[in-house]
Amino acid sequence: MIRALLAALAISAAGIAAAGETDPYEALKAMDGHWTVTAGSGRTREVDNSCARTGLFFACEQRVAGKPAALIVFLPRAHEERKLVFRTQTLTAAGDRPGPWRELTIDGDTWTYGDLEHGEGRKQRTVVTFSGPDSMHAEVQIPIKDEDWRTISSESFTRAP
Repeated sequence: MIRALLAALAISAAGIAAAGETDPYEALKAMDGHWTVTAGSGRTREVDNSCARTGLFFACEQRVAGKPAALIVFLPRAHEERKLVFRTQTLTAAGDRPGPWRELTIDGDTWTYGDLEHGEGRKQRTVVTFSGPDSMHAEVQIPIKDEDWRTISSESFTRAP
């Protein structure tokens, strides 16, 4: 499920900058397309996102290595200053029981995805940092104490032609 989220978060910095107060979905639109994902081990895979707004919801159907993998659903929440906040839900192609809703906070070039519950009890988060319109770096982190986090895995995303 974390890999599905990471691919769903594959958006461009240009899309983030274009996010306006009137359309909270503008930043999410840049997820659409073909991406090459490289793990910290050097292993690569191809990820395709087919994204669209369906009314109140924004959804991305995801294919990994050409096979259906997941449907990621985004629902906007209240904005915090210049940050965008979404509730997210991932449904797998295997039909697994959906997990709890998660939260995605977009703050400029940094996206943070994690549990809705803040503070104590959080099990992990994914921090995505963008370095241009066609690339990003994602780190899965676990809490070690207080506000400190340790990275346990990472992947780089590059938009493919």
